Amino acid sequence: MQPLLDRRAVGNELRFALAETAAGGCKLTVLLGEAGSGKTQLAQDLLPLVRQRGGMLIESRVESLNWSQPLDSLLLGLSQLSLPLSKQVGNPSLTGQECFLDLARRLGLMEQGPQEMDLSQALKLHLLVGELLAYASEQFRPLVWIVDDLDLLDQDALAVLDYVIEHRLSPYLMLLLCVRDEHHPSLQRWQQLSLCQTLRLSPFSVRDTVAWLIEEQNLNPRLAAEIAPFLQQTCQGNLQLCRFLLDSLAAHDLLGVVPESQWNQRVQQIALQLRTPEAESFFRDKLLALTETGLEILQSASLIGLEFDARLLHDYLPLPAVQEHLELARQYNLIEMITAELWRFVHPNLLRLAAQTLDAHSEAELNARLAKRMMQWPNFALAALRHAQRAGDIFTLPERVQFADQSLLIAEQMSQQGSPLLAGQILDQLLAVIGDALWSEYPELSERIIEAWCATLQEAEQLAELQALQRCVPEHASPRVMYLLAATHMRLALLGHDYQRAFLAAEVALNILHVPMTMAGDRWQIATLFLEWQGVRLFKKAPVHDCQLEHINAAQEVLSNLFGPCFFSRPQMLVAITLKQLALGHRHGLSPSAACTFICAALIYSSLGMKTRAWKYAARSQYISLQQKNDKQRHRAPILDFGFVQPWYSNLQQLLPDIWRWQQNAYAQGDFEYAGYAGMFYLGHSVLNGSPLTHLDKEAAKIEEDLRHTHQQHLLPLSGTFRQFLHQATNSSADQLPWQGTGQYFSEDTLADLVERSDAFSLFNHALCQAYSATMCYAPDVAIDFISQAQEHASAVKGSVIAALFEFLSALNHCVLPQKRHWWGRRKIRQTIERYSVWAADNPSLFGCKCALLQAEAANAEQQFEVAQHYYLQAIEMARHQQHHHEYGMAALYYARFLLRASQFHHARQMLRLAIEQYEAWGALGYVAYLRREYGEFLNKVKG
Repeated sequence: MQPLLDRRAVGNELRFALAETAAGGCKLTVLLGEAGSGKTQLAQDLLPLVRQRGGMLIESRVESLNWSQPLDSLLLGLSQLSLPLSKQVGNPSLTGQECFLDLARRLGLMEQGPQEMDLSQALKLHLLVGELLAYASEQFRPLVWIVDDLDLLDQDALAVLDYVIEHRLSPYLMLLLCVRDEHHPSLQRWQQLSLCQTLRLSPFSVRDTVAWLIEEQNLNPRLAAEIAPFLQQTCQGNLQLCRFLLDSLAAHDLLGVVPESQWNQRVQQIALQLRTPEAESFFRDKLLALTETGLEILQSASLIGLEFDARLLHDYLPLPAVQEHLELARQYNLIEMITAELWRFVHPNLLRLAAQTLDAHSEAELNARLAKRMMQWPNFALAALRHAQRAGDIFTLPERVQFADQSLLIAEQMSQQGSPLLAGQILDQLLAVIGDALWSEYPELSERIIEAWCATLQEAEQLAELQALQRCVPEHASPRVMYLLAATHMRLALLGHDYQRAFLAAEVALNILHVPMTMAGDRWQIATLFLEWQGVRLFKKAPVHDCQLEHINAAQEVLSNLFGPCFFSRPQMLVAITLKQLALGHRHGLSPSAACTFICAALIYSSLGMKTRAWKYAARSQYISLQQKNDKQRHRAPILDFGFVQPWYSNLQQLLPDIWRWQQNAYAQGDFEYAGYAGMFYLGHSVLNGSPLTHLDKEAAKIEEDLRHTHQQHLLPLSGTFRQFLHQATNSSADQLPWQGTGQYFSEDTLADLVERSDAFSLFNHALCQAYSATMCYAPDVAIDFISQAQEHASAVKGSVIAALFEFLSALNHCVLPQKRHWWGRRKIRQTIERYSVWAADNPSLFGCKCALLQAEAANAEQQFEVAQHYYLQAIEMARHQQHHHEYGMAALYYARFLLRASQFHHARQMLRLAIEQYEAWGALGYVAYLRREYGEFLNKVKG
């Protein structure tokens, strides 16, 4: 725990942090202390120091009457940059979000246009905030952003801060957070960062209060010493309350200088005005002097809080009559007016005194009245439900159900407007108000509430909240409620990439839907499901219409959502799920999520070598996806088709724009998982197609940043593999090998984590990238070692072109090293050549050069040198014709090695230079540097 510091020490630390920021650093400073302990004042004291350095200080604060829109308050603080950056004053009639977007447009951070951004798309908002802070900090040097009352921020506002803190703390930016709760979950996470500095303020003592009164409030030292004990007793170190009470004393002219003879009388007057037993008696007399209606109005106000809206007190009286009673209370010095509708108690102790005048019966009635009144304003729905709960049995069950209908509608609207946390809090309180009768007497309402509540859960960390509710839901709740909870459990587990938990939740959801299936994925289960599918095909004609059964469509969706977990952790389970979906589709008709099923079936047929049938299923999948009414499902099948099936028979160069287009569609629909898959397909296809590596390296960095922003953690190791591969291939450093698999972008810890999680797909691609680089540099011994590592996980990529690439690399390197082969190996090489000949006929762009090069090396291994030379030249010509620099360079390199063994040194030197030239054109400077090291003496040899 951080030590407690006094205000001078904290002020010094803040000045040091500001100096570091002004020197080009970035700082995250947390002021931790109780409410009113002086955090805000200490932060604002930096303003003159910031101005002296030519910088800018802005502040975001959650207003007391805007607690339902903390994200708006956060963005309103950023809009303070409008005048200094754009030389225009912001429109005061706009909300914080509108001001922020207007500023972003004027600065060119987003496109101009009449259309508004949908702020529920959190990624776009986060990016804009990060861009604005980076731009502003570079302009002002330094920029200090104070976020006050961080405890009041909701999940959406905290997500913005999370993004800024973890990804966009740029030079010259100081983020200063004022926090009350030291156990705040976000704070505990941020404190783990090395750049976070936490300063804990010690509570105010009487001595601190005296010093504060003299130094900052300019009070007479004698008067300060007299009133400090009263302030300390009343406010407990809360500077906000201290200022409030000092204002009250000044309003009554009790802080002026008096003669010595009147000193004792003045102290008694101050004691009466402050919180002392005499003051309580004085205030109680004033309260009881009010009319009965006026007292009831103040009693209601005490249930709302220190500040209250007069409109919420209007029940059976018109608002002007309420205002008359409040004006009378103001004349009694009990309350004061802030605005036309907003009032405040003169002394915080009046809250308790007003509440003490209530008996249990009348308090319940007042809570009931407030609940009914507050429910008319959406911003007060949560408070209304709390009052309804305190009202107890005054509300009958039908009245509570009526409350439920209203609050459910409000929660749904707030969720659509981008405030899921507040919507979830409303629904939590709603469940508490209705009680256990909800599940048995109102099943339809319970389903609507649970469906809306589940929709508010957007983060994997909220799984604990879901589990708590699941434990409270009785067994007699409706099946749909149980299914919604199980499906949400699976969804949150997938967001957290807890695949084991996701499979268990899927089993539960399928059992509830009466479509039981275990998540074993063994051969027995696959055989059983295959027989079930074949039986359905033989004895039942497929329906011509789509499936109309809700529970079957739901089961299909559950199974479709397991594609990612199967692909990364249980490849064999994907076969079982596909067979189950095919059987369900043939029995009941096609479901909205059936398109991906046919892509998986195409993969299975492709792995069995039945390419024609695979393409037939892929084409059917594309057709079904085009008929989809669900926008989220429409892009999934094309992404998988372009990633797995179409590369077998289509030019990769033509597929890349389509993959990018569908990736953008997935982002637009908020399907970040499949957008991430599209990004990985784009990188993989670009490498196979020979796209310029320098450009591809930049694209890989952008894709990885998108993966981090959208929390696709399961794809980060694969992205790191690509980035490490590209870094080694393009890095011309002399001390690194091109096939080095760990380093700046892929660490040993990441590799160990993949092994621990048995992430077969990522492990396979990691080993394959190293084998590919070693093969491109003609290092067969190294390549075979990596191929052996990839072989252990080859089942994860069956049926895809990645498996074909692995087969090519394995066969090619075993041809180069005949001593590594036995009779079974030679047979496998011949089979590979036969398959590649068929594939090359369908797709010469991808397989033509590889097939010829493989035939050349096989002929060379069999000492058929003339045949080998023919195929070498054919491979070079095919690569040249396709303008594939990478394959052109590899074919020239392998031909050069063939010529060296034949002692044709002049031609070998020409081929080596050609290989280096093509690798340079590709951007593979790492390969070029390696070849120059290996063959430098031979290349530089002058003909004698």
